[in-house]
Amino acid sequence: MKGYLRALLIALAVPVLNRLFMGFAGFLQLRSVSADWGEAIQAAAQAPLNYALVQAATLGVIFIIAFPHKGRTESLLESVHVRPILGGIAALCFAAGAFLQLPLAEIGNLGQELWPISFDELARRHRMVNPTTWAGGLSILLALVLVAPVTEELLFRGWLLKELQRQYGKAPALVWSSLLFGLVHIEPSAVIYATLAGFVLGAVALRTRSTLASIAMHAGVNAMPLLLPAALVRIEGFNTLDPKVVHISPWLLVASLALAGAALAVVWRSSEGPEPGV
Repeated sequence: MKGYLRALLIALAVPVLNRLFMGFAGFLQLRSVSADWGEAIQAAAQAPLNYALVQAATLGVIFIIAFPHKGRTESLLESVHVRPILGGIAALCFAAGAFLQLPLAEIGNLGQELWPISFDELARRHRMVNPTTWAGGLSILLALVLVAPVTEELLFRGWLLKELQRQYGKAPALVWSSLLFGLVHIEPSAVIYATLAGFVLGAVALRTRSTLASIAMHAGVNAMPLLLPAALVRIEGFNTLDPKVVHISPWLLVASLALAGAALAVVWRSSEGPEPGV
């Protein structure tokens, strides 16, 4: 139980530190200490670049304080299983993640039916993934497709999954690390789809023996809204903004799942599988 509790505390530190650093960023942006904490966070949340800086700062603090550096003979990257993979495997993982975005978005739509998010918040998120300037586009690309996948995968699949695997075995580690990944997303619907996504990402990391594979897949999931804006291809329930909940076409969901499954099947056949004895 000690290992499970330690992993839980490390995971819970993520949203706490994210909120703390986002607040600091907001105060700096407002150039005022008279604003309340909520106003500061809301101000900082308008700039995608802040998300990248905050997540990088959070990961750095957690790794400095909690990562077991002593006694390790391998480098930090080797410790979090950043191992080379074939470019084709990385591309397939990215594609699988991109195709999985639609089913995950539909889970979010179903969650919106049960746990509604305000339309103002939905509009803010829609604006974020539909930038109107090159600077805004580069900022959201950096935050969502580079920093978020790298930081979250190094923590949850590179560190916690492998740490739990050594103590409890593959299956319990995969389940617990996925639940922790879902938990840090806080909102009920986000918790559900992040847990499911975490399970697939963890399975890919275990199968390929490399966190680079799950980073590529995570990047594909996050990149899909940027790759398919409504101006290019209008997909109701995915890249549209509506005051009521709209669902993605079942046929499109089936096709997306089939394509994601096909990409993952090739990854599975092309990978060596979990390390012996785990």
